[in-house]
Amino acid sequence: MYKIAIVENDAQDAEQIELYVKRYEKEAGISAKVSRFEDGELFLLNYKTHFDIVFMDIKLVGLDGLEVARKLRAIDQEIVIVFVTNMAQYAIKGYEVDACDFAVKPVTYADFYIKMRKAVRRVRRGQDDIITFKMMGSVAKISASNIYYVEVIKHDLIYHTVGGEIKSHGTMRDVEEKLKKYSFYRVHHSYLVNLAHVYAVQGDFIVVNGTEIKISRSKKLDFMEKFAKFAEGR
Repeated sequence: MYKIAIVENDAQDAEQIELYVKRYEKEAGISAKVSRFEDGELFLLNYKTHFDIVFMDIKLVGLDGLEVARKLRAIDQEIVIVFVTNMAQYAIKGYEVDACDFAVKPVTYADFYIKMRKAVRRVRRGQDDIITFKMMGSVAKISASNIYYVEVIKHDLIYHTVGGEIKSHGTMRDVEEKLKKYSFYRVHHSYLVNLAHVYAVQGDFIVVNGTEIKISRSKKLDFMEKFAKFAEGR
């Protein structure tokens, strides 16, 4: 079942999108649950990262849709965002928050169908390696493939990701266990790296997303073997 949020302060527009979702369900043979929110702040309040797709107006009361999306991306880098707006001139800014698409009001069903199909496909592509972890008072969700490396500083875990840094609490041992099936390797007691993002090995350092990370001497030989096998696709 696809969990869909509609963030729209115009009740008529929100109702129209919900009707479109129900029609798409029947035509595409999928199941969806729709939740509606009148403003972005209400949507963000106690957000639990359980939505797959959000249709959101840019022109909202209080926080505008772009600002809501920026805050949303800080805790959920995987939710598929589709802007629904009459402010087409701002649509290009949607790329700043990795928006999947945008639709200009008044939205026809034909246009909605195209946007919805694209959004569903993106959700399906990202479902295989989604992980969740606790943040301060909330839960974050991200694709393992979008993590460059994880760093531990005292009792904080820093996830260095495609979308920026995410801070969490926990132990490196727990993270290593959670990510071991996704080709991550513990090169140092403070670093767990995604082999898919290793750019180079230079002496006792590896380069990941432009950052040099030291390899423990005791782990270097094993790392080189694991990395060689990964590079060969084994």
